[in-house]
Formats: sequence, structure tokens, C-alpha cells
Amino acid sequence: MSVLRQLYQLQLVDGEHDDKSRQLARVNEGLGESEEVRRAAEAVGETEANLADLRAQMRALELEIDGVTSKLKQNQDRLYSGRVRNPKELSNLQEEAAALRRRLSELEDRQLELMIFIEEAEAELSERQARHNLIEQNWRDEQARLRAEKEELELSLAELEEESENMRAQIGAADLGHYDGMRSRLGGTAVARLKKGICTACGVDVPTSMARAVERGDGLHECPICGRLLFGG
Repeated sequence: MSVLRQLYQLQLVDGEHDDKSRQLARVNEGLGESEEVRRAAEAVGETEANLADLRAQMRALELEIDGVTSKLKQNQDRLYSGRVRNPKELSNLQEEAAALRRRLSELEDRQLELMIFIEEAEAELSERQARHNLIEQNWRDEQARLRAEKEELELSLAELEEESENMRAQIGAADLGHYDGMRSRLGGTAVARLKKGICTACGVDVPTSMARAVERGDGLHECPICGRLLFGG
């Protein structure tokens, strides 16, 4: 087998290795924590905190309502007990009762308002939890897919590396050095196929004499435009 054919076949293996290495890099980028999951979890946390605050307000309000209700009951018990006969004291009790009823009405209005806010917060929390669960499940599914792809790519890369090493062992050091240098300079492609006198790497017609020599396998020839080795096999 000619050196050029060996280099061309090596390039096919090395090129596939490069492609799979790039795929593996993209897979690795996709593995790990998800910004979307984090934002969804934060949204749930914010709503939970808001709901906890509203419920705390409701508990405090209920205690205050109980206190005012108790005071009003005591006021009414005293007012209608018949034991209070002093007109001024009766008047004070009546005024106190009116103030307590006004306060109780205000507290009950606030209680109704808080109940509405709590219901809205509970609905929002349910919605955000459902969204978070969906996003997280999709993320977990994607992570599982990426881990499987990563394992498959790593296995393929190991096989390609072994194949490349075996092929390199059959090529002279000077030719390998030339090949590796060209791959490094020319974006990973050191050998270009020549089809109908055209370099498939840059799309330019090469001189007829060079094309014929390449087709015959007569020596190593570089494309006069892109500088890649031309392979006509």
C-alpha cells in the first residue's frame, strides 16, 4: 500500500476522531446543572416564601380577631348583665362596643382579603411546582441521554485511537511528521481527494500534468492552492 493511501486512510480515522471529540465536548457542556431548572426552583421558592408570609399574617390576624371577639363578648356580658347602672359607665361600654365592632369589621375585611391572596398564592405555587417538576424531569431525561451518548462516544474514541496507533505504526516517522504538521496548519485535513482534476478541499483545478501524476500514484504532490497532499485513489 502506498504511503499516500496510508495517510489518507489515517486521515479518515483521525477526522472521525476529531468529529467525535467535538461531539463529546458538546455532550460534556450539556451535562451538569441546568439554569432553567434553577430558575424554576427559585420561582417555587419565592412563591413558597410569599405563601408562608401570608399564612403567618392570617394566623396573627385570627389571633387578633379572637382577642377582639373575646373583648366584645366581655363588653356585651357586662353591658347586659344589669349590674352596671351608672349612665356614664353604660355609655362608655356602648362606645367601646361600637369601637370593637368597627375593629372587628376591619379585621374581617382584611381576613377576607388575605384569604383571596392565599388562594391565589396556592394556585400560583401549584402551577410553578408543576412547571418545575416538568422541567426537572425533562432535564433528568436529557442528562440520562447525554450520559449514554458520552459513554458511547468515549468507547468509539478509544477504538479510533487504537486504530490510529496501529496505522501510524506502519508509516515512517518523517511521513507522519509531515502529515501531522499539515493537519495542524490546514484545519485537520492534510490529504485531499482529487476528482476529475479538481482538489475536493478547495475546489480548484490542478495542472493537468500534476493531476495525471496523482492519478498514477507517482510521488507526493500538494495542491498548488490549498497546499494539501493530493490523493487520487
